[in-house]
Amino acid sequence: MAVTTDIAVLLKFFASKQNSALVNYHEFVEYIRRYAQYHCEAQPELEKYISNTAEQLRDELAKLTDSRQICIVSPTAESRTIVVIGFLIDKYAARYKEIEASGSKMPFPVAADLPRKIPAEKILEMRSCTELLVSLLDEEDLSSQKLYGITFSNDLAVILLPSSVSAQRLVTLALKKVRLMLNKDEFHDYFLKKLVISNPGKEISVKNSFTHFVDNPDDALEVMKNSNDSYYFWSQLCFYIRQDYEKVTDFTAEDIALLQSVHIIEVASNYYRNKAQQEYQRSVALKNLSQLLAKPPYYFTYDDITRFTDSRGIPLLGQYTQADLNEYLEDITTTARAGELPEVLTFKVEPDKHYYISKQRVVSLVLRLCSDAHDTIRHTVTQEWFKALKNFDTLPEMSDQQVFEKKLSEVLKSTSPVLYALLHASFLAIVNNETQESQMPGAARLNLFYHGELLPYSDLLMLSRQELLTDARILLPFWYTIPFLSSIVGFFLHHSRRESKKAAKKEKKVVPYQQADDLMPVVDNKTARRLDFKRAAAALEEQLVPANSSLDRELAAYLSQWNKLINRDISDNLTEDVNSFIRDYMRRVLRTLPASHFTRDRVHELAETLVKTPGMQKIRDHDQLSMYIELYIVKLVKNL
Repeated sequence: MAVTTDIAVLLKFFASKQNSALVNYHEFVEYIRRYAQYHCEAQPELEKYISNTAEQLRDELAKLTDSRQICIVSPTAESRTIVVIGFLIDKYAARYKEIEASGSKMPFPVAADLPRKIPAEKILEMRSCTELLVSLLDEEDLSSQKLYGITFSNDLAVILLPSSVSAQRLVTLALKKVRLMLNKDEFHDYFLKKLVISNPGKEISVKNSFTHFVDNPDDALEVMKNSNDSYYFWSQLCFYIRQDYEKVTDFTAEDIALLQSVHIIEVASNYYRNKAQQEYQRSVALKNLSQLLAKPPYYFTYDDITRFTDSRGIPLLGQYTQADLNEYLEDITTTARAGELPEVLTFKVEPDKHYYISKQRVVSLVLRLCSDAHDTIRHTVTQEWFKALKNFDTLPEMSDQQVFEKKLSEVLKSTSPVLYALLHASFLAIVNNETQESQMPGAARLNLFYHGELLPYSDLLMLSRQELLTDARILLPFWYTIPFLSSIVGFFLHHSRRESKKAAKKEKKVVPYQQADDLMPVVDNKTARRLDFKRAAAALEEQLVPANSSLDRELAAYLSQWNKLINRDISDNLTEDVNSFIRDYMRRVLRTLPASHFTRDRVHELAETLVKTPGMQKIRDHDQLSMYIELYIVKLVKNL
């Protein structure tokens, strides 16, 4: 052994020389003193043990006792004994190798095998079979220095399991012990017959599983892990074996080992069954997540994704973990086939806020947002030009197409930041090309680029500078169209405006201070409750309506998705019927609902209740209808 100053290593070495876990305290002190004298030149740190060795060792042994590496038994000061747990761990780990070498014919080591002088309660970490195996199969540290005592519910002998022996190895040995018993003719036919009788219609499957286990014991654990059909087989087999053996009154060591093995196999089978169910639930939840990413509004923040629910309204986060979600999002946003983009892309609207969007929905979303932004931008620009023309002013964008395009860019950035971000995303050109290549021959081309350049904003938004200018002029009073009269009015208006600016510079009015209390109207309880609801609705509108859109625009978008009737009158009647039904329902709800409970979750529950009514069930697009109802409820409360 190399020279060392580690007392734990020296204790284990001294115990192995004596071939006993029980080390006399005084003999070990003397051994350390002589060891230090002999090796102090090579290891100067050993000098402290040459004189007053017992005092120097006291602290070291106390640390080892606290960490459960040793146990000191002291009936008297003269016979004080150190129990070296590391020696026992190595000894029983060697026993498991012998069991494996014997073909699992030897029984498991049990607590009764410990020397009488060793207190089992001090050196063993007692754990139930179910608790220990589940924790070790999840995650185990084979380097830890522990000696477990595995307890069973039916008072079977406590199995000794060193931490250096893996839980899977223990399960494998248990499977081999059961297989050894089933290889005997009387047991083989007896238990096979029981299994076949209890599974009518599945005789062949049961026989194949039974024969495969008996003939191929080495891969039994892998079959248990990966076969969905094996869990019921193991449950039945273990039940019948335990049922027969528990009738025995005088157990042999072989019988006890077999019953211990049956309990171990049952715990392992249940563990792998639960693991398979969790993995299935996780895969289904992730599949639902991928489908929800392709549904309206098509772009989502990370917070939006964490609030996704399945068809039953149960949150998906919980069916998979936060780590699973992060790993999945990273995978779908970074993994792609050669020469292609990932299936899900990300883009930023603000430096600290980014969205996820399905690649297949990018072009269609851009076209939809352009259509939605058309009316807003048209109204904004028209009103701005109308005010300028009314004051006999002209703006550069009225006559210069390049300046007009720049103006559209500025208005688009402020009114529809998501669309602006998508149009300037680095992936848009590649996605556009992929979309063009994937379209069916003869289908209408949805192309956002021309000769490699993004189409002008005026083309994307379908806005004509001349038409906007015409619209702004139409809003002017009629006498603005009479050249002589308009020039005279313009002259005096400009003169009046100059005089007003001069007067404003000479005299600045001071607004007297008015206390905030004077500005607050007196409201009664009913008015205060209405204001609370309106505030709650405004807060909810910010959550439901994207920053680039409006409540009415979102309502119109979802309305077109669930109300697809071609006849205008019938379509309007259906919309009014649905709206009336929502209004009548909300009148009853608002009588008792506190404003503090008007939250997103509560509104979602109200919408789901309405969707599930017999009349609403006739409408197919339930997701879009549910979202429409939520937005309409917010609009109703907002306009109280």
